[in-house]
Amino acid sequence: MIARTLPRALTSTRLVRTYAVAKDSTAQPPQDPEKARQEAAQLAVQSLKDMGSLFSMSSSDETQPIDTAPIFKDPKLFGPLSLLHQGQVLKELQDKYDKKWTKLTLEDKYLGYYIAYGDWGVREDFKNWNTLEAPYDLPFKVPSHIKTTTPTKDTKILKLKDPVVLAETPVRLKQFDVKKMDGVTKFFIFLTVLITLFAVARDKRIGEEGRPVEVVIVDKHELERTRKRELAEQQEREAEQKQAQSKKWYYLWLK
Repeated sequence: MIARTLPRALTSTRLVRTYAVAKDSTAQPPQDPEKARQEAAQLAVQSLKDMGSLFSMSSSDETQPIDTAPIFKDPKLFGPLSLLHQGQVLKELQDKYDKKWTKLTLEDKYLGYYIAYGDWGVREDFKNWNTLEAPYDLPFKVPSHIKTTTPTKDTKILKLKDPVVLAETPVRLKQFDVKKMDGVTKFFIFLTVLITLFAVARDKRIGEEGRPVEVVIVDKHELERTRKRELAEQQEREAEQKQAQSKKWYYLWLK
């Protein structure tokens, strides 16, 4: 039995799933290269749309709330949505999960399950999400060898002989391969580096001459109050000095 929690937006929900696995169930079916290129192009276009929707200040359809009823009926519509609309759906679903779970409909549960385990986003290659097969990124060997089903206080728990590395599963190899990068990401990285170098060169060329002029605002009333206060303090000091220098008649008599 494998337990997995929903993403951060649905942290109050825990889903438990039982897999009936075969010996070679972790093997990923081969993917057509042409289809892979089309999916990569669609992902790049969707990324540009998401960035545009974040920086856009217009009242277009991309920035307006949508009717989420179709997404609850067909969860596969969740993936192609923009980041803003995905956030809207997650907010509505989270509000339902925060209330009594007995009031959740089957559509609510199905949508939450699809968001956590469905074939969208980084899990777009997980085509067996709605089957009883083990997920492609399961890092354990299947079927697992169970030492005992009745553990006691004297049962020893030993470390696994083989290290469990999530990045070594076939479906995750390309995601954890940092050497390969799509063209859109490379473009924005190079653009950021170019702007940074241009800004540094410009600052060096301008130097101290290009620094902004400091504007000093003088408050005439505050200056007047300060002048009067200093004058009063000076007069008070002079009065104290005169009083200290003046000699009374009994000083002369004692002398």
